[in-house]
Amino acid sequence: MSHPAADRIVGLYEDRAADWIRDRGAALYSGSRGLDEAKWLDRFVADLPPGASILDVGCGSGWPIGAALLERGFRVLGRDSSSALIAHARETLPGGVWETADMRDPPPDGAFDGVLAWHSLFHLTPADQQRVLPALARQVGEGGRLMFTSGPAHGETIGEWRGEPLYHGSLDPTDYRAMLAAAGLTMEADGAETGVWLARRAFLSAK
Repeated sequence: MSHPAADRIVGLYEDRAADWIRDRGAALYSGSRGLDEAKWLDRFVADLPPGASILDVGCGSGWPIGAALLERGFRVLGRDSSSALIAHARETLPGGVWETADMRDPPPDGAFDGVLAWHSLFHLTPADQQRVLPALARQVGEGGRLMFTSGPAHGETIGEWRGEPLYHGSLDPTDYRAMLAAAGLTMEADGAETGVWLARRAFLSAK
């Protein structure tokens, strides 16, 4: 049985969309504020072709991650469970395609050059992650990458944001490694230490 905060996540971000937009801001976080997001995005898109397609799952308002990808010239399909956050993305980032969808919904058709779940997958329960992550991995096209963030070990952590419980769940690093390997992806960054997982699907033939 999941913690009640896990069931509140979708409603929390919908009810507090304006607060999230304000708190998150429009700038990528630097190393002084946690993970160096610009550095990780650069690794994620390294040598992807111009105009490559990116699926951003749990995209929030599109800021700052989706905006940074669009600025780099990539095609972005962003999905988030909060219709209010998606409305903001559509209004402020018309160069992307933005859809209201739960991460646990069936993924969109087709393969992508990049699949991203930045600070979003870890809002799902461990059981949901075991279903969602393999589905996301299957959407990584030839030569493409998958990047997501996780906690350090299997379990649940309840934080606090704006006076409400904020749910985080994680699998064990061995589980993430096994799922990525089963999906045919090769590890480029093991998240056991950093919390950032980056894996790539090989090209089927030399290019």
